[in-house]
Amino acid sequence: MARVICITSGKGGVGKTTVTANLGTSLACLGQKVCLIDADFGLRNLDIPLGLSSRLNYDISDFMAGRCGLHQVTIQDKRLSNLSFISCSGSADCNEDPGLFRDVVHFIAQDYDYVLIDSPAGIENGFRNAAYAADEAIIVTTPNRTALQDADRVIGLMGDLIEAPPQLIVNMADDPAERAIKLEDIVNILNIGLIGVIHMDVDIMRSVAKGIPIALDPEQESGRRFRHIAHNLVQNEQEMLCSEKPQKKRNRLFSFSKGFRWGQSNSV
Repeated sequence: MARVICITSGKGGVGKTTVTANLGTSLACLGQKVCLIDADFGLRNLDIPLGLSSRLNYDISDFMAGRCGLHQVTIQDKRLSNLSFISCSGSADCNEDPGLFRDVVHFIAQDYDYVLIDSPAGIENGFRNAAYAADEAIIVTTPNRTALQDADRVIGLMGDLIEAPPQLIVNMADDPAERAIKLEDIVNILNIGLIGVIHMDVDIMRSVAKGIPIALDPEQESGRRFRHIAHNLVQNEQEMLCSEKPQKKRNRLFSFSKGFRWGQSNSV
């Protein structure tokens, strides 16, 4: 059965959903069979960085209620045949039973190598439901002090929900803000294994707007970093990638797999 991993943060706005989309894409690029599940009921948006919004007809709540089959709620990625996506309900009134949600996730997991659950921000019921359905957790944070405080609180709660120790991804690691905390201090504060670092990169924001995960392009610095995190996850390693930070300005075109091409612009 798949490794079922909850990707969470505590604080919103740290790029958790973008990380989920790109980590799932990277795992698929490594040959793993992957399913991404959006568990942010009411505020679903994992479909956006994947470019799958127009294909949403059913969600996991429909399947749990018996209104559709699993094949109807599962959307296959347009570029990678071994990457699938399952959305959640867009209704904030949809409160799923944690036990039933876990059972459904584990039923789905039988057909995959990895299931990544995009948890809602915060520490309310949605977060707990996502964590209860998982066997592992990845915490996403930024160098912002508030984000670190929330991440630390989530790590404390994880001990009662998931037996395996959580792992850490630091996003926007070179944030130029005055109060940004250094990477080594982040690791010391949170005291969990660091599996990867993503720098601030305007191309990531552009990729989200295009619905084409940047992990599809290994020539991009951020694409390489996401793939390296996926490698660490598969190999159970915590090796850091030694490479340049992404350049702030580029004038070239770069291509994604299967003929996707994208021109740079000055707007985000």
